[in-house]
Amino acid sequence: MSDDNRITLFFELKEKAKWSSDPEEKKAAIKELSTHGENAISELQEIMSITAYEDIKSACAEAIKSMRDRNNVEVHKTSSTNDSSSNPAADVTTTRAKDKKKKNSKTKPRARDKPKSG
Repeated sequence: MSDDNRITLFFELKEKAKWSSDPEEKKAAIKELSTHGENAISELQEIMSITAYEDIKSACAEAIKSMRDRNNVEVHKTSSTNDSSSNPAADVTTTRAKDKKKKNSKTKPRARDKPKSG
């Protein structure tokens, strides 16, 4: 796809996601944008910044997160050695475990955060 065609497609999808009266059409445009990788992140961020609808903001945030996660997985795959003992799936599992640990640490109150009774 030429750069001109890509720019036109991104613009059309972005406008549809921003201004369509049909929420499902907006989400479909966001999903389509997300298939174009990191090049579409700025469009998705723009959509997030102007919409008043939480479900559209969430769809954009999920699309961006998904693209970054895919990019992170690709980095792990390409950065692993060609050694037959290396396992790209293990890198993905490790990354997800770290992400889960970070998420859990933010949601669980620590003992020092609990109010003292007395």
